[in-house]
Amino acid sequence: MRVSRLFKQKLKNNHQVNDLKIDSREIIENDVFFAIRGERFDGQDFIVSAIAKGAKTIVSDRPWSKSELFSGINFIIVEDVEKTLAETAKIFYQNLSSQFTLIGITGTNGKTTVSTLIYKYFQLLNKKATLIGTNGVYIMNNFYFTENTTPHILEIYRVLRESKKAGVTVVIMEVSSHAVKLLRVHGLEFKIVLITNLTRDHLDFHQTMEDYKYTKALFLRSADERSYVIINSEICDFKLFYRLARGRVLTYGENNADYTFEDPKFTIDGTEFFIHTPRGKFQVATNLLGRFNIYNILAFIAVVDVLALFSKKIFEFLSARINILGRMEVLNVAGRYFVIDFAHTPDGVRNVLEFLDKVKKNKLYVVIGCGGERDKGKRRVIGDITATIADFVIFTNDNPRFEPPEEIIADILEGVKSDNYIVIIDRETAIVEASRRALKGDIIAVLGKGNEQYQIIRDKKIPYNDKNTVRRLKL
Repeated sequence: MRVSRLFKQKLKNNHQVNDLKIDSREIIENDVFFAIRGERFDGQDFIVSAIAKGAKTIVSDRPWSKSELFSGINFIIVEDVEKTLAETAKIFYQNLSSQFTLIGITGTNGKTTVSTLIYKYFQLLNKKATLIGTNGVYIMNNFYFTENTTPHILEIYRVLRESKKAGVTVVIMEVSSHAVKLLRVHGLEFKIVLITNLTRDHLDFHQTMEDYKYTKALFLRSADERSYVIINSEICDFKLFYRLARGRVLTYGENNADYTFEDPKFTIDGTEFFIHTPRGKFQVATNLLGRFNIYNILAFIAVVDVLALFSKKIFEFLSARINILGRMEVLNVAGRYFVIDFAHTPDGVRNVLEFLDKVKKNKLYVVIGCGGERDKGKRRVIGDITATIADFVIFTNDNPRFEPPEEIIADILEGVKSDNYIVIIDRETAIVEASRRALKGDIIAVLGKGNEQYQIIRDKKIPYNDKNTVRRLKL
């Protein structure tokens, strides 16, 4: 494809385009380089390097002082580089997303569980699917690591390209609010979009709940009239989301929805309840824990129903042991129940701890911290929730990034009104101490990192995993 076809303008060097790139280190001959301004780096600082490696066209949001020195290079100035990139990629990859049943799942909590349930159900049915989300990319059984919940638009298109080669026709994607706002999913054609819930998160990025809410709404709005839009009927501002949706709307919740539930029973080993669907009433027994997972299961069933894959196999699938990495994973170590979960928002932490408090036989211990350089306002709220619900809390490190861990914990402690806690900065030591204090039958909730394989300390990712730490315990 010639570059003039991508940008629909006459250019001095109408070269054949090899690929589109945002990282100058990846440039090869005849690539187009998009000089994006990020939080830490400015793409214009890497234009010389990109040209040296073979880029023939540069796209930027402002003039570049050295452009006159490179006569054979196209310099294209646009208002929004990321939007232009998404629109150019759609042309370059020949609207590839339209060739899939693309399912987008957004919401503050539950994205990973719902998307993983759909993917695992496809595996049970021996149907081909791709999963893109917090725990990485799975194309069939091939795994690829990703930095973000929703990768960059170019990475998404490359995953779609590999998926097509593998014969995949269904792609399930977690869609974060960052991805919507930063146009990582701009131009993708979703057949099903789903929103799980909306509670406080990412206010360091969005600044206000209004911006966060309307970013989620914008994603629902992006799906056209031929799509299905699935909404939790109990979500705050449900009427707004319902009104903005352009596709056919389906709902789920406890009452007054297309998919509902009743008579839930909870233990530390599993959950039982009945569901009402357009297909009838069914009993569900699952090892997935907590009331919030009933909602995740309803969302999963709604998607499967839309895909015309509803059958009794769903309930056989749910009754088998399902493991969602880093989501309410239970490890029994010498009679102590360790529950590892990604909960890092006030609502997520409260949901997990209220459930564990109800099913505990003895004491509930919590090991938790908060991420650095993220919404500071939620720290004191999390401190209040954990100290109020738990019998004992150990406040510790999460991903401090460039913030001093002591300052993060000081923010958390502003919300603590009791003395049922200690502070241990080192996360592994904190887990060891919790295990030392706990007795048989006690529950130890290790929250905030889930399946993450690292800790971010300053600008380095240090190998670390909560589950591995628990497995190494000697009790």
